[in-house]
Amino acid sequence: MRSLLRAVALVFLAASAVGCAASTPEAAAPTSPSTTTNPPTTNPPTTVEAVDVRERFADGAGAEGALRDLSAEDLGCVADELLAVATTEVVLSIALQGPRPHQAEMVVEALGACGAIDGVFRTGLDSGLSGDAGPPPVDPDCLLGGVTVDQMAPILVAQLARPGGVTVDGAEMEAMLADTPIMSNLLRCTLLGSGELSPFCDGYFDVLDDVLRQVLGNEALDASADPVAYAALFDVAEDLFAWLATNVDATHREDAVLVHDAAIVVAEAFAEVVEALDPDDPAAAETAMLAATTRLGAGLATMDAADVPAATGRLRGHLGDTCGMQSTIVFDLYGGFGAAFADGD
Repeated sequence: MRSLLRAVALVFLAASAVGCAASTPEAAAPTSPSTTTNPPTTNPPTTVEAVDVRERFADGAGAEGALRDLSAEDLGCVADELLAVATTEVVLSIALQGPRPHQAEMVVEALGACGAIDGVFRTGLDSGLSGDAGPPPVDPDCLLGGVTVDQMAPILVAQLARPGGVTVDGAEMEAMLADTPIMSNLLRCTLLGSGELSPFCDGYFDVLDDVLRQVLGNEALDASADPVAYAALFDVAEDLFAWLATNVDATHREDAVLVHDAAIVVAEAFAEVVEALDPDDPAAAETAMLAATTRLGAGLATMDAADVPAATGRLRGHLGDTCGMQSTIVFDLYGGFGAAFADGD
């Protein structure tokens, strides 16, 4: 499932990378000087007055790139914050050429002090999503719904620290996205943009968000055997299937209830073995995974397990038709634990 989420994350990663790359060009041509300022240069004298630096910074940084939509007041504020920790030469160099990798955190801290992170982040994302093809396929405001400035800041630092727009490593981006609703927003906003977002799908994406965050935020799920990680994940997934059993339409209610019953069996099997796990036994994790699979089989034997594959297939197909195929990735959680959750006809 992490590989599927990684593919979805690349949509956001690529967009944010393009937007940030636009703010860090190899070199920027000086803007036309105003009547009250000197033309910006890459080697300004160290005696430049603070007011002059503010104006030069606003002229250079506000001309293009991710800072272009900031007001003159905000740009002046950013210049002041940078001047407090860097020389005038460095500040004006950032205005002309964008921050160098080691300056990314300093620049984002200055943006944060001036309340400008949100605006810069949205400008870069909008630019990256739009490209040359016209309006963005996903509304940036929708995509960033519920995302805080504190969550935007490390993503912005990571992208600005990549010279020439080199993108952040996928695993690193996943870790940063894990604390945000961006992944579920991406699914929701795609449907919203096409006019196909129903109240059911909107609610479903809310509960799916917890599962996506659990997957993205837990690298141990890539390991061959980590019962603790899987127990936490299956516990959250069980809540999702409980929601489906209550909220899906009447035609698919029976299927959803049966699949939820099977999800309970899986969650309880892993919870039981984790509770008995011996942390001092190096082979305990592998043994626990085998024990969980055994308990899972025994638990499914007490219910109508033979009907689960077909019910799963019908429920998954309904979700795919209603909320998009990406919304069904939660079913892939169970692929390695017996045939009970195999898609039926």
